[in-house]
Amino acid sequence: MSGEAMGAVRKALFWAALSLAVTLGPMYALSYVPGLEVPLPYWIFAVLTSGGVSFLVAWRLVAQSEQLRRVNDELRAAQVRLRQAAESDQLTDVLNRTAFLKRAEAHNVDMGGWMLLLDIDHFKAINDRFGHDVGDRALQHVARVLRESLRSGDVVGRLGGEEFGVYLPGAGSETATQIAERMRCNIETAAEFAALGIALTVSIGLAEAGRGVSIKESLRKADFAMYGAKHGGRNRISHTARTVGAEGIGPALVHSAASRVSAA
Repeated sequence: MSGEAMGAVRKALFWAALSLAVTLGPMYALSYVPGLEVPLPYWIFAVLTSGGVSFLVAWRLVAQSEQLRRVNDELRAAQVRLRQAAESDQLTDVLNRTAFLKRAEAHNVDMGGWMLLLDIDHFKAINDRFGHDVGDRALQHVARVLRESLRSGDVVGRLGGEEFGVYLPGAGSETATQIAERMRCNIETAAEFAALGIALTVSIGLAEAGRGVSIKESLRKADFAMYGAKHGGRNRISHTARTVGAEGIGPALVHSAASRVSAA
């Protein structure tokens, strides 16, 4: 007998015993009253009817209660799955754009951080030459590398097409640069794609996401930096900095010296 069934039996027996006590207690007290002796058949009838009926009713009620609990558990699990499905990109199993922006914005209220925007280099050429199945595998590989490279609490999502966003709450410039470079290297060294003759690389733009600055604005700056990495030769990281020039303060691109350019 399963643990749930044993639990139901114990509950039913408890209520049956309680019913017997309520029924037999007064009868037992009456048996001590002179001239009111309770015959044995009455005792037997009281035990069988009170105990038996109470056990059956209690068993039914306990079974219904357990069934209702299981239904509620299944409903809660289904709600979690629906919420995850609504927030996830089905192909890569990371957050979709809407969920990414919402979650990153929630983190950004309490602390600053850094925003990373990644774009797969020559992705259209990969799709055109090797087919969309290989392109999908490339997207899945990039998403997997991103998940494995992040710290607890970091946020990653697919923003659309071959673009991914990563938000690093509380990170400084050095930490963000190290994480971005680790991502870039791990994506580039995938043996699966090298065997197909594909140089799978990404260009990564980084921008500081300060408190009070909207996530969309941080993404815009990271996008600006990412295109700087593209123009710089791809397969590299680049981040925005605040510099003072003839026209005042404005964004400038700073390329990571550790990044190298792919021949692809």
